Amino acid sequence: MKKLLAFVLCAALAAALCAPAAAYADVDEAAWYAPAVEYCREHNLLNGVGGDAFDPQGAVTRAQLATALWRMAGQPAVAAHSGFTDVATGAWYDLAVRWAKRAGVTAGVGGRAFDPDGALTREQLVTFLFRYAGLPAAAWADFADQSAISDWAQTAARWAAGAGVMQGKGDGAFDPAGGATRAELAQVLMNYAEKVGNAPAVREEMNATCIPMGIALSSDGSMLVTDAGNQAIWRVVGLGSERIAGAVSGEDAGGRALGGYLDGPVNQCLFNGPWGIAPFLGGWAISEPENNTVRLLYNGTVSTLTGIAFSMPTGLAADAEGNLFVSNTAAGTVVRVSPKGESAVVAEGLNGPTALAWGDGVLYIAETDADRILRLPDGGKAEVFAGGAEGYLDGPAAEAAFCGPQGLALGPDGALYVSDTANSAIRCIRNGAVTTLLDHMGEQWKETWPAAPMGLVLEGNVLTICDSFSGKLFTVNAG
Repeated sequence: MKKLLAFVLCAALAAALCAPAAAYADVDEAAWYAPAVEYCREHNLLNGVGGDAFDPQGAVTRAQLATALWRMAGQPAVAAHSGFTDVATGAWYDLAVRWAKRAGVTAGVGGRAFDPDGALTREQLVTFLFRYAGLPAAAWADFADQSAISDWAQTAARWAAGAGVMQGKGDGAFDPAGGATRAELAQVLMNYAEKVGNAPAVREEMNATCIPMGIALSSDGSMLVTDAGNQAIWRVVGLGSERIAGAVSGEDAGGRALGGYLDGPVNQCLFNGPWGIAPFLGGWAISEPENNTVRLLYNGTVSTLTGIAFSMPTGLAADAEGNLFVSNTAAGTVVRVSPKGESAVVAEGLNGPTALAWGDGVLYIAETDADRILRLPDGGKAEVFAGGAEGYLDGPAAEAAFCGPQGLALGPDGALYVSDTANSAIRCIRNGAVTTLLDHMGEQWKETWPAAPMGLVLEGNVLTICDSFSGKLFTVNAG
C-alpha cells in the first residue's frame, strides 16, 4: 500500500440535423470563415439551414448556441425540465437548454425565462462559453469600451480574448451589445475547440477548500464529491456547491477537519477520510478507509453498512442489478455486496486494489501497488487489462506502464480513463492501447493541472477529475 498511502467543450439549428456532404453553396471556399464552417459541420456542432445553404450572415439565437454547446459536450444527460416557462417540452432546443441550465451555462434572462429565439449578443456569447469552460482564470487588458460591457460579462470578455477564442471588433472595442452571425459563431466554436477544449480547466463550483477524493454523477445531473479535508460530502450543480452531509468539526494542526465517526442526520453525522462514492439502495454508499467502514447516505440520514468486516475500503462501484463492489484495500480483495446485504469476495490476492468501474458486465479494478488495471468479467476471474510495470509508457496495453493508478471512469464506447496518480497524469485505455490524455510534461498548462488525480467521472465528452493535491476539481475534454 506504499503508493496508496503516499497520495491520501439542431436541427437546422432548428430543422436540419444533417448537412450535405458537399460544401455549402453560400460558403465561398476562400471566405475567412470557410474552414470553421466545415469544422462545425464535420463535428455536428452547427449545421445548415436547409438545402445546401449555411446562411453565414444569419443571426444566431440563444437556443442555437445552447444546442451547439450541448453537442460539443457530447449531448450528456439532461435534467427532467429546464424550469424556464418559455421553453416548451419537446422543442428542438429543449434538451440542450435543460442541460445548459443544469450545467450552469445559463441562468436565463430573468423572470424564469430563457428567451430561446432572442438574438444572441456578443457578451452573451462569451459568457456562455466562459461558463462552459468552467470559469477559468482571465488575463487580458480592458477593451476600449470595457465600461459598456455588463458586469456579468466583464471577466468572460477578457478571458475570451486572452484565450484566443473571440477578439474585439477593431479599434480596441468589444461591441458587447452587437449581434453574432452564424459565420462568427462557427469561428468561435472552432477557436474554442482548438485552443481551450483540450486544456484542463478548474471547476469553480466547489466553493470550499477541500481534498476531493471520489466523485459520482447523480441521476438529477448533479455531482457528489467526497471531501477528506472537510470530512464532508458535497453536491456540485450549476454554478455552485452545497455541503449535504458531514457536520463541521474542529481542525488538526494542519488545518484539516478532525471529523470522526457518528451516524445520524446529515448535519450532525461525522466522517473521517471519506473516499469512494457510488449509488446503493436508493441512496449513496461512501467508503471510509480511516474508519474501516462503508457508510450509507439516504433520505437525510447517514448510517453504517453493518454485517461485513472491511479493511481499509476505498474504491466503490455499482452494477445494473444494484450490487455494490468494494475494494477492501488492506485485505487485497474486492467484495460484492447485494441489495440484501449478502457479501461475497469476487477477487482476492490483489496488491492494493483501489478504484473500481463497472460496465457491460465487467468490473475494472485499479491495482494500485501492482501498477496495473485488471478486468473482471461477471462470474469470471480477474485478468490483466493494462500495465503491470512501474513507470510511464504509452502503447499496447500489455506493454504500458503506470505508477499508482487510483481513479477509473468508463466511457460509453468502452474507453477506460485512468487517474495515473503517482505520474500526475490521466491515461486512456482504448482498443487495446494506452494513451495519455493529460499530463504536465511540456504543456502550456503545466502550472495548472491535476497533480494528484484521484476520482473521475465522465459526462458526455467532459471528464471531471478530483485533484487531492490542489484541492480542486478539473475538467478536460475526453473526446
